[in-house]
Order: sequence, then C-alpha cells, then structure tokens
Amino acid sequence: SITTLMTLMILLTAFSLSAQTTIGFTAGASFANVTVKSGFISASPKSKTGITAGIVIDASLGTNFNFQPALNFVQKGYKIKDDIGTETVNFYYLEVPLNFVYSTKKNEGFFIGAGPSISYGISGKDKIKYSGSGMPDDNQKIKFGSGTDEVKAFDLGANAVAGYKFKGGFMVSGNYNLGLTKINNDDGSGDAGTIKNKYFSIRIGY
Repeated sequence: SITTLMTLMILLTAFSLSAQTTIGFTAGASFANVTVKSGFISASPKSKTGITAGIVIDASLGTNFNFQPALNFVQKGYKIKDDIGTETVNFYYLEVPLNFVYSTKKNEGFFIGAGPSISYGISGKDKIKYSGSGMPDDNQKIKFGSGTDEVKAFDLGANAVAGYKFKGGFMVSGNYNLGLTKINNDDGSGDAGTIKNKYFSIRIGY
C-alpha cells in the first residue's frame, strides 16, 4: 500500500541521515511501454510519453560510492494505434528505487548505478480516440486489485541510472526501469500471458 511505501521511505531517510547526506528534487519525462508475452509470442505496443517527479536522498558510502533511494511519481503505460483509432493507457505509480551509485568524483562528475525498485499503482486511465468512425471517444478508469479486469497494484523492477552531477548541485540523469513481475491478473484459463512495465526517463535535479 501507499503506507508501506511511505514507511519504507521514512526508514531509509532515517538511515541515510546517519551518514553524510543530501536531499534533492528531480523532475523529467518518462517514455513508457509494456512487454506482452503469450506462449512463444512476444510483442510491445508503441511507447507513450509521460511525466515523473520526486525526491532523492544521496547518502555517502565512501569517497566514490553513494546510496540513492528516492520517492518518485511516474507515469507508465503504453499506446496502441491502428486504423480504428488510438488507445492510450496511463498507469500512475509511486515508485521507490534503491540505487547504489558510483561517482567519478565525490561532489561532481559522471555517475552510474543500479538497484531494485518497488512501485505501487495509485490510479490509471484508458483512453480510446476513434478516427473517422463517428463514434464518441471512450475514457475509462483503470482499477488496481486482484480482479481479472484489474491491474496488480505492486510492481517490482530493476533500475539502472547514469548521469552527470555539476559542482553546484545541479544534475542530469537518465534511467531505465524494467518490470520483473507481471501486472495482469490470471483469468483462470491459463492463456492470460504476461504483461510487464518498462520505461526510460530523463530527469533534471538539484
């Protein structure tokens, strides 16, 4: 739940504050998609662009190593476009990545890192815009839960990040997040397949 994520972030903050720590803010764009697998068939729809923003904690583990947990709002999802129209699916998540980062210098320079992430779905929308058919557009809310027509709330992933930190504290980074658990629920037929999130983001921060 959201309470679990917030509790985790508070504990990580308390741990980080015992070391040499800075706290910053990030914002940027996410380019999200999903991987769909059923049997031996694998496919991806079109990517969709969204936004991401959050708070990042940077705790020193030594001269060149840092622990960087964060609490981010991330728009994930995908887009399908054909002759009928365009369907845009938006998933809105709170995400906690737990990155371990290596920096070329202590307070500035290039950095690279990786770690696990845990996300919790808070809302979503499925928008269908029909093209030239005279049919009205269709907008539906996406529900998170255990039902066959719902999306699983928790999404575990693997995160990789790289970027550059300037001497004044400003930084630019890119990260790739790959979902490790399927977000669709089984319908009991055994043919539901798997749907997994993935996204790339570009962030600026201070």
